[in-house]
Amino acid sequence: MRHPVSSAMKTLDRPMLPWRVVGGAFLHFALLTYLLVGLGSCAAGLLSGLTFAELAAHALTYSAWFATGYLTLALSGTAAAVLLDPPLRRRQRRLAERDPNAATQQSYQNLVDVLEEGRARLDPVAVAQLEAIAAQEWHHEQLAFQMISADFSKVVRTSIAAMATASSERREEITAVTVAALSRIADGLHDLHLERSRLDEGDLRTVARYIDGRYSPSNSAGDSVY
Repeated sequence: MRHPVSSAMKTLDRPMLPWRVVGGAFLHFALLTYLLVGLGSCAAGLLSGLTFAELAAHALTYSAWFATGYLTLALSGTAAAVLLDPPLRRRQRRLAERDPNAATQQSYQNLVDVLEEGRARLDPVAVAQLEAIAAQEWHHEQLAFQMISADFSKVVRTSIAAMATASSERREEITAVTVAALSRIADGLHDLHLERSRLDEGDLRTVARYIDGRYSPSNSAGDSVY
């Protein structure tokens, strides 16, 4: 039977690839960019003497040109992220080899920064959730905890950015999404603690069996297991 931490560990072992982040950002801001560029073009057209009817006639052409240009830019940016990913990862590995404690220190620093930034900018409900997560036992020297720490930081900082640009009507929904994401982080951390406890108990039982065999009454005082 699989332990519940297995699925969490599998997910943590697959880091977010840069091209996914870049591609997702282009998709996320496509509509907003279209509207902003369109408004800018309309303003420039009105200043140059075009009528609203003339601007409307050019709307279809503008949309086609925008879609082509934006798609080209999105594909170029995503392709660049794909090409840059391997050398960046190699550089990270080299730095980690030079300083084996760098990942541990970064994991710890993530929690410090998250608490400071989150307390200042997030809703009290989300702050209570992140403080509860940060207050748990963390083993920053372990890779699984380092990955959760990085994801924890990513959730909080993305939420802070979303809250900064959201209208007052949207803030409640953003807080709900943030709390849900933090709950998943808490679940992953809980699973890691369960797995660590299970392994520690297994180590204890192994040592206990060894001691039982070595010092059982059937062994004479002069006997040795070696």
